Amino acid sequence: MLKKTRNLRLAALGALCAVFFLFAWENVQAVRLGYTIEKLRREIKDLESSNTYLKKEIRASLSPERLETEAGKLGLVYPEPGAVVMLDGTPGADKAGRGWLAKLLRLNRAS
Repeated sequence: MLKKTRNLRLAALGALCAVFFLFAWENVQAVRLGYTIEKLRREIKDLESSNTYLKKEIRASLSPERLETEAGKLGLVYPEPGAVVMLDGTPGADKAGRGWLAKLLRLNRAS
């Protein structure tokens, strides 16, 4: 009987230790996952802010004012009135070009 009681106590102590370790392991895993979730939330927030910033940069770089400034730096200018020649058969396509290049080509042909 003494041996049976002793084995029962050891089994109860083992079960109690197993429950304690299971509880501790569960809490450690919960804390670890909590840290991982917070890290991912911060990463999402950083990526969203980078995305917002990049969208603003794209809008700013494609704005007409910015494009006009960049075109001016490259030496591009607005065409003279009537210097645009339509090549797709729309009205006005039958008119000879009146820009500087068309004049230069006509002068070369005449020579």
